Amino acid sequence: MNLNSSFTGDDNLYIRLKTGNGAGWMAEKDEGGYLSSTNTGADEIKVDKIWYTFPIGERQTVWIGPRIENYYMHATTPSLYSPTLKQFTLGGNAAAYGASTNSGLGWAYKFDNGFAVSSNVVSKQNGTTNKGFLTKESEHSWATQVGYTQNQYSISAIVNMKYNGWEDEYFSTQTGQSRASVSGSPASDSTNIGLRAWLRPEESGSVIPSISVGYDTSSIQYGADNVDSTDMWFAGFGWADMFQPDDKIGVAFGQPQKREDETSDPFAWEAYYAFKANDYTEYRTTVFGGTDRNGTANDDISGVVFQTTFKF
Repeated sequence: MNLNSSFTGDDNLYIRLKTGNGAGWMAEKDEGGYLSSTNTGADEIKVDKIWYTFPIGERQTVWIGPRIENYYMHATTPSLYSPTLKQFTLGGNAAAYGASTNSGLGWAYKFDNGFAVSSNVVSKQNGTTNKGFLTKESEHSWATQVGYTQNQYSISAIVNMKYNGWEDEYFSTQTGQSRASVSGSPASDSTNIGLRAWLRPEESGSVIPSISVGYDTSSIQYGADNVDSTDMWFAGFGWADMFQPDDKIGVAFGQPQKREDETSDPFAWEAYYAFKANDYTEYRTTVFGGTDRNGTANDDISGVVFQTTFKF
């Protein structure tokens, strides 16, 4: 449930209530089955997101809140692909765009020529208050993005500095995510760089799809030789209004984030068709799979998901 309130007409207090009992493979990061719609709230209604945003003049926006993620505060949309699996969000949910809901604040500026810049920080207390905000005891993520957008295309770059061992990636092998510092060193800081671009046709219903691509590279401090760097790539294609109004076809694939010493070649993919039965109900059927998905040879997966979405 999304709740929006405004005090001036230009600002917004956003609160999202969410519940769900997702578990097993649909809440599993390492194998890639985690659904974008999954919630592991154990049948309890909880405050999932809460933040306040307000403009400064006509081109600047500020966010602040106790439950927010970095990507809500970016000025440029990194990907147009609408995924079923969370690993394919944001042009590949790996080191550069991987996030977690915690306390944060951010700022964005949009120029009148298509350029935009934003910077934000989120501090992870892991459900406790004794670690503080942006302290040596807390993990935190500082993301700065620069982008350029026109009606039919966009390109952007992000640098996300993560401190004190922050790890939150859905598009990664287990080894690619857990790059521990060498023995006796402090928890690792990482530098994560992400490149994103998308193109879309002028009109929907065309056989030409929208195309979204992404690439990440990441390195950590205090890591041992040959185990301190990772990379990932992503491609997603979307078609709209092909057989009837408001239907969608999506295909995405890519290499999950892998560490440089991994010998396997992980690969993941999904394909879906979605259509609206009426103004309030959408049905989506997705098939997905992967080879060596978790970075282990012959660790292959496959599955089918049927989803129904109601909007009122």
